[in-house]
Amino acid sequence: MVWGCMGWNGVGILCEVEGRMNAEQYVSILEECLLRSMEESDVDEEDIIFQQDNDPKHTSKLATKWFEDHDINVLS
Repeated sequence: MVWGCMGWNGVGILCEVEGRMNAEQYVSILEECLLRSMEESDVDEEDIIFQQDNDPKHTSKLATKWFEDHDINVLS
């Protein structure tokens, strides 16, 4: 399984998901792959509105704090 992202200006990088993803792995993927995709696309954090579903790992305290710490708005 892989994690990926896309935006108005193209697609980001793909990250391999190892086993069953949990909140810790999700945040690690965000840190590594989302931030790198944003950097390569020349997109600033304040310009992002991130969309995801309500999977428990997406709405975990760990993931919520990560988005807050990186000033990334998440679509409710």
